[in-house]
Amino acid sequence: MTICIAAISHVYGEDPCLVTASDQMVNGGIISADRVTIKVEPFHNDWFAMMSADDLTQCTAIIEKAREYFTGRVNKLATARAVFKRAYSQHLVEMREDGALIGYGLSMKGFLKDGRKKLSERMYESIRKQMEEVKAGCTFLVAGFDLLGLPHIFEVSENKDGGVTDHVYDNVGFCAIGSGQYIAETILYSLGQTTHRDFHQTLFNVCAAKFMAEKASGVGKATCVYCKKRGSSAFAHASGMVEKIREEWDKKGCPRVPEGIVAQIQIYNPRCE
Repeated sequence: MTICIAAISHVYGEDPCLVTASDQMVNGGIISADRVTIKVEPFHNDWFAMMSADDLTQCTAIIEKAREYFTGRVNKLATARAVFKRAYSQHLVEMREDGALIGYGLSMKGFLKDGRKKLSERMYESIRKQMEEVKAGCTFLVAGFDLLGLPHIFEVSENKDGGVTDHVYDNVGFCAIGSGQYIAETILYSLGQTTHRDFHQTLFNVCAAKFMAEKASGVGKATCVYCKKRGSSAFAHASGMVEKIREEWDKKGCPRVPEGIVAQIQIYNPRCE
């Protein structure tokens, strides 16, 4: 169970900021544990990736490749998108080579070029189907700043054809991934979150979306909040901030049934006939 949320706060006259919240739960088949892991990892001075997967070790390998591919490149949104998709695609190639080709002494390149010549048609098709079934199962929520200091958010995941695709959410201004995605995004829409919300309001809205995802999707309660401006390397705040936001949200912000509303509805005697 995972929830990762990112939102842009870009108010005129203030430095743009990226606001994120994520859980810290790890599921291990029949068991799960909270407060175990941080699901946010930088891969460039101004870019970081949040991750959702059944096997988080696959995510780590992809992020390491993205860090390598970004080195020496111009810091643009197009670059960040390209290096991350390349990293994910290359990781899939390696997984498919290890899972289906290594026993035949073939690389992916060699299989595509000479596989039909070196293998029987039946064996070729069998290996091809094996490779189609190999999935990393990772989804990334990538956020950062380009060389002009403009904030960006995009999602990277596998598509149904076994390739890698991405979607940019700069105009919407926020995105969520994981099992709590839909409830979190619904809350952000209902709170009127846009890129023009100031930093503090955006911080509350993102936390509120995380808290609601816990209730609706079984997401871990432990919350990692990370906010970033261009060039920053840490996010500092007074102790107990998240706990205070949660306390006030529980008291006044959490959707609840108004006291006495059921009795009032009964007065109108609604019924199906």
